[in-house]
Parts: sequence; structure tokens; C-alpha cells
Amino acid sequence: MEMRHNNFFLSFGRVVFLALFVCLWSCKWDPFGSDSREIAHGYRLKRIGNPSQFALLAPYDTGGIIIDEIGWGKPFIIARAAGSDYWDRIDTDHAEHIRISDSQRRSNPKYRTIPIENADIAWNHLKPHKRIW
Repeated sequence: MEMRHNNFFLSFGRVVFLALFVCLWSCKWDPFGSDSREIAHGYRLKRIGNPSQFALLAPYDTGGIIIDEIGWGKPFIIARAAGSDYWDRIDTDHAEHIRISDSQRRSNPKYRTIPIENADIAWNHLKPHKRIW
């Protein structure tokens, strides 16, 4: 009787493990967050649609602005939306978001030293599970 009891729990455990594995593998949930990488304070760069398209997301948001270019230097993130003449400037220390012109970005000493790159190149500088600051 004791041997049958142990075999039942062993078999039950295997079935539960297999069912859990199939459920997690078949759904679109990404437990490793491979399509999103954090820059700082919850602000993330997320791969969307095709592999060369990216969005900048604010903390706790699931959608954001589609960007072409981005740069960061503590505490600022600067990004340009696809087709825009203006830059989105985010102060991550104060959760402040404003729009600035390209001439403002180039003339302000706080912003002009921030290197700007195409979003796909910037993506490669980010680590999957480690933020910049």
C-alpha cells in the first residue's frame, strides 16, 4: 500500500510539472523580459513589431512612443519620436517629461553632452535584467 501511495504522488507531480510547462511555453508571456530593457527608474526601451522598431515606455505603462533615436545620461533620457522635429526629455529623478527642440538640445550644456544613437544601437547597450542607473 505504501509503495502505491508514493507512485501516485510521483506520477501526479510529473503531470502537474508537464501541465505547467506546457501552459508557460504556449502563452505569450515572456518571463525573461527579452522584448523590454530598463534604462533607469522604470523607464524602458521595448522592441515592438519588427526587430528594428522600438518604443520608450514610462514606468508601469504597457505602451509608449515609437522612437528613432535615443540617448541617456543620468538623470536624463532624451528620445526623438519617429517623424518628429522635437525631442522628449525625461528627468528620471523627478519623473518630469517635456518636449524640446533640436536647437534647445544642442545649446543646453546638460543635454548636448548626451550621446544620441539610433534606437537599435542603443538597445544593444542595455542589459536584459540590469538598468543603467
